[in-house]
Amino acid sequence: MKKIQLFKKKEISNHIIPECLNCGKPLDADDVFCSYCGQKNVEKLNFGSFIGQLVSGFFSYDSRFWTTFIPLLIKPGIVSKNYIAGKRSRYVNPFQMYLQVSLLFFLILGFTNNFDDNQIVSSTSKGAPFVINLDDNDSIKNDSINKVDIPYQYKIKEMPAGKISFNNKLEDFDEYIEQNTSVKDATTALIDLGYPVTFLNRFWFRQMQNLNTNIEEFKKDNGEHFSKKLLSKISVGLFIFLPIFTLFFKLVYYRKHLNYMEHLVFVFHVQTVFFLLMILFIIVHYTTNTDNTILFICLFLVYLYMALRKFYQQKWFKTLVKFAILNMIYISIGAIGMLFLSILAFLFD
Repeated sequence: MKKIQLFKKKEISNHIIPECLNCGKPLDADDVFCSYCGQKNVEKLNFGSFIGQLVSGFFSYDSRFWTTFIPLLIKPGIVSKNYIAGKRSRYVNPFQMYLQVSLLFFLILGFTNNFDDNQIVSSTSKGAPFVINLDDNDSIKNDSINKVDIPYQYKIKEMPAGKISFNNKLEDFDEYIEQNTSVKDATTALIDLGYPVTFLNRFWFRQMQNLNTNIEEFKKDNGEHFSKKLLSKISVGLFIFLPIFTLFFKLVYYRKHLNYMEHLVFVFHVQTVFFLLMILFIIVHYTTNTDNTILFICLFLVYLYMALRKFYQQKWFKTLVKFAILNMIYISIGAIGMLFLSILAFLFD
């Protein structure tokens, strides 16, 4: 029995960390929690421990917010470095912090957009009276009469449906929608056009309807409604964008022997600071009526460079080169992402 116990004790002692990663105080072999700071005896950061801490502390608002918030702003890279080193009990989970700050940012941005809309409406109502141009009105009327008098010429498909090109199909859908504004049902339209009533045909006809509606709205309100739809999709798109962008950190810093989750912690912290600076920029802009865009960009770029230098511990020139590479990657992926989200905003309600 003694041999078995000794073997077990030795096995445990090999896996227990000799000192607390949070405060650095020594630990006994059987300690589960640190007797000085109370943090659980943790190992190297991994996906399971990251999500576990997120869930357990998601709704807690205590002094950890301020011990994270202030150093995150004034000491670039330090919070990320301490967090992956095991000093986690003093900090808010990076993903939790990102969610809270991003939610606040998009709420403020939405509020300021609504404020701008109200200002435009107010200034318009106090401006010159609305003038009706009878000549233009008559031309619209005549055009409408022409559309009513001349029925839509339904195209009879002589080729099999499988040989009709996708572009021709969309052109037919678009032409039908423009000349048959009262027809909303996709099945009726497909029967009129002579296309098979399939799931894909109904789907693409509805998307063409959405596209036409969104284009008309864009012309009427100068893209205000579209920008609001795009904004709502950006907040969701970032959840996909940031993990993808983190993969490039893993490639650029492949010699640092950090795992994916440790790079992701740094990315979440940097993006959180970006939102915090944006919130500050918006507040200053609306309170002083000044444009500080250049100052904001310079502040963030300086912060990012300093954070990279501190977190990855590399010399200034190597950090500068990787800083430039990562920014080019960010802009490229961001542009592709914005294009994709814009298409989604136009095609889908």
